[in-house]
Amino acid sequence: MFKKKWLVAGIGLGMLLAACSGETDHSGGDMSTEGAVTSDESGEVWDSETEESATNTDVEGNLIGERVIRSVYREYETLDFEESNTYIMDRVTDFGGFVEQSNQSTGNYMDDSNRVYRDGYYTLRIPTESLEGFLEQLDGIDAIKLNENVGTEDVTQNYSDTESRVNVLRNKEERLNILLEQAESIEDIIQIENSLSETISERESLQTVLDNYDSLMDYTRVEVSLSERPRISGERESRPFLERIQEALVDSAYAFYYVLQNLIIGLIYALPFLIGIGLIIWIGYYIHKKRKRHNK
Repeated sequence: MFKKKWLVAGIGLGMLLAACSGETDHSGGDMSTEGAVTSDESGEVWDSETEESATNTDVEGNLIGERVIRSVYREYETLDFEESNTYIMDRVTDFGGFVEQSNQSTGNYMDDSNRVYRDGYYTLRIPTESLEGFLEQLDGIDAIKLNENVGTEDVTQNYSDTESRVNVLRNKEERLNILLEQAESIEDIIQIENSLSETISERESLQTVLDNYDSLMDYTRVEVSLSERPRISGERESRPFLERIQEALVDSAYAFYYVLQNLIIGLIYALPFLIGIGLIIWIGYYIHKKRKRHNK
């Protein structure tokens, strides 16, 4: 009876110890789950808080990287081309930008006073840090903004890959220079120099890509289209219906007048060719008729 009591007591103590051990393991598991470190299937360990802080978002909430190229396009109509053109150039100078490309032309648009209006297209480069201020100032132009497009291109991955490749080639270049100094035979020297030349060429080509990325990121490309018109598009829609009909009739009449002028001028240019062709046809007809009489 005494041994049986000790056996029951031993079994109860063992079950109590097992329960305590299970609670301890479960508590330890909870602590590891609450930690910031997680391991994926590949065995790579990453910090969830670090991963979350590494991503950025734009104003619309879209995920973007650290290196983004922006571009802006704006289209304007103006009543005074010279004044609007001067305003744009002054704003570019004020914000430390420069004109990458500028094209001005005389458009086909004419009014009833035979005045010819001008069109301009500009590719501007504005420091990215000053872009918002420049665009705000550009809104002060005495013209109507017809269209605006803003684009972004995330080149973070491409930039990182290219930069890594440049570093690899730079290390290879250093090793080849060391081997070139140690080379003794002419064949080894020629082979190493050829490999070194190819490495330098590839590295410089990739470095040019990085420099272009840097330029596009540091100076945002802003394209501006400026068209001079006798009336602004927005004003036309608010004019009375009968006045717009009268304007359309006058414009169509002048358009027909200028088309007729162009046809007459084109006919004058073509007149020598038409006379020559007519003369050849007449000579051919005369010879054919003379032969026909002779055969009779």
